[in-house]
Parts: sequence; C-alpha cells; structure tokens
Amino acid sequence: MVNLTGRIAQAGLKQSPLVEQISNILSEAIIEGDLEGGLQLIEAQLQDQFGVSKSPIREAFRVLEKSGFVEIVPRRGTFVRKISEKDVNESFPIRAHLEGLAAGLAAARLSSQDIKYLEKALSSMEKASRKPDHQKYLKHHVEFHNIFIEASGNDSLIDMLKRLRTQNLWYMSSLYHFNTVILSTLEVHREILDYFITKDSSGAEHLVKKHILDALDKFARHLQSQRSP
Repeated sequence: MVNLTGRIAQAGLKQSPLVEQISNILSEAIIEGDLEGGLQLIEAQLQDQFGVSKSPIREAFRVLEKSGFVEIVPRRGTFVRKISEKDVNESFPIRAHLEGLAAGLAAARLSSQDIKYLEKALSSMEKASRKPDHQKYLKHHVEFHNIFIEASGNDSLIDMLKRLRTQNLWYMSSLYHFNTVILSTLEVHREILDYFITKDSSGAEHLVKKHILDALDKFARHLQSQRSP
C-alpha cells in the first residue's frame, strides 16, 4: 500500500477529532489517485503510519464507507471502491440540477468581492492550464464552484452539494489528464463568470447545469474506453 507518511506529516495530527483527520487524509489520497480503486487498505499498516490504535482506523473506514470511498467486505477487509458507470450516471445529473440551482440563486447575491474571488480562481485555472499542472487546475476549479455555491445562501443546498462534489471530484480527477478537457472547461467558466457579472440567473443556472452534464458525457466515454479491449 502507498506510504502516507508525507501526507500525515503535512497535515499534522492535531487535537481536532482524530477519526475526522484520518478519514480526510485517506479520502484525499483516494481522490488524487494515490490509493487506487480495488486496493485493500491494510489496518495494521495504517496503524503504524498514523501512530494510532485500531479503533480510530476502523472508525475512519466506516466514515469512508458512508461517503462511498471504500467498501468493507466481511472477513476480507476494506477496499478502495472502483468508480463505476452506475456511480457516475446516478450522481452527475443530481449534482447538475442542484448546482445549477445554486448558480441561479448566487447570480443575484454575489458581491463585488465574490466576483473578484471568482476572477482570481479563473485566472489561477488559466495559469495552471498553461504549465500544465492538473492538480492545481482541479484545485482552483473546485474553488470557483465553491464560491458561488456558498453565495447561494441556501444551507440545505450547500450541505447536499458538499458530499456530491467530493465524490465528483474523485471521479473527475482522472479526466484532467487530458488538455483538451481543460481548455474546453476554461471557456465554459469564462461564460459562467460573465453571467454572474451581469446577474443573469437563468443563464448561469442553465450553463452550470449543462457544464456538469457535459462532464458526465465525457466521463462516461472515458470509462467506456478503459473497458474496451
């Protein structure tokens, strides 16, 4: 299994809930591809790396199972889940409608400071695309979306999108190995920002929804290509 010592040292285990910290480190490693689908998470190895007992590791596994990152198989162990077409086909349309709604609500509420944050995030996406640095691009892409989701002002909507976006981030991370995907999403985000600047709620809602459904189409084709002999 991948050595997580570097991630653990960077995070620094603090006084905040230990299980939460462990599950966050493991979920980040899964999202970024360090822990690949199908890999068994060895409890004893993780105890050594984190310097903890069995209990917080097992609790972290349960948190990750609830979030959809791992599968706990009785008498066999805990395994990183493999992304399936069913996962993608079920979650992306839900996120598309909810995040489109968030964009529509945010368009009328975004402050001038929010617009500056969006512009900064988009500028950072453009810089990352030129290197290209896929991880940084994805980081600022997430930041761009989080800004307008938070600005929607709907706490229930924000909470529902939090889990969906975490899962979708895992799904999307493999897509950003392709520069054509980066270039196409950059243009879409420029258009989304224009709708926010002009406070066009319907335009923002429609384009964000379309953007996510287009990502679903790309991801489905990517999974099919991986399955083809």
